[in-house]
Amino acid sequence: MEFSPVTPHVWRTVVEPATVTVGLIVGSSASLLIDPGTSPAQGQAIRHAARQITDLPLRSVVVTHGHWDHVNGLPAFADVETIGHESLLPTADPVADTDSTDYPPVTLSQPIASIAVRDLGDLTVEIAHFGRAHSRGDLIIAVPADRAFFVGDLIETAGPPQFDAASSVDGWVRSLDALHGLLKPGDTVIPGHGPTTDLWEVSHQRVGLAAIWDQTEWAFYRELPVDQIFDYDNLEWPWDRATAEAGIRLAYAELERRPKPKTPPQLFG
Repeated sequence: MEFSPVTPHVWRTVVEPATVTVGLIVGSSASLLIDPGTSPAQGQAIRHAARQITDLPLRSVVVTHGHWDHVNGLPAFADVETIGHESLLPTADPVADTDSTDYPPVTLSQPIASIAVRDLGDLTVEIAHFGRAHSRGDLIIAVPADRAFFVGDLIETAGPPQFDAASSVDGWVRSLDALHGLLKPGDTVIPGHGPTTDLWEVSHQRVGLAAIWDQTEWAFYRELPVDQIFDYDNLEWPWDRATAEAGIRLAYAELERRPKPKTPPQLFG
């Protein structure tokens, strides 16, 4: 396992079996790790690889969200500050129908609700939660000096978006709106799975998720059965059928939990 440079202060590597991106940010006095690997043994291997890049102390480990492939290496960092969204804690309200194997118990020394900042000497790292999206606790980690952004599984370039019972299609669109507002052409976006990307891929995936949400909302308020929406005339869907249908069902369930507006949304006038 080796870290490769991305920007002057940022490195990344990829770990199996889930092809997860692990990030390393190095300042003048300390370093910070993004996602600890998929097992304690892998976490130890990541620590060793990080020491090949810098002998500065590891100040913090940030988990981008609570899925097993992004948190199961945390026991290897018991002596380090561990940061994640507060929804990862065992005391948080569980999400109905969420597979517990996807969301293992997590111990964090520093849970956060919305924002945090860490100083690595000559380098500031900003951490933000924009709301429930891919999961309950997605975090974005920004390195403003390098215009580099770790975005976890809010963006994937190894495949289409992955939904589960904890996801929110509407929230995901809103989170990507917020991320998009931070980005400029030329910025480096580092997804949880797949190669680094940019503003334009964030725009593309935001439009795709918005298409799922908007068209499902239109169909919902016209009382179309959920299993008929994908094949309904004049509707077009991003990604493959399985991904789109998973998003449709999730969006439909979200809408069922909301009060209906007096005036249903218009799609085609």
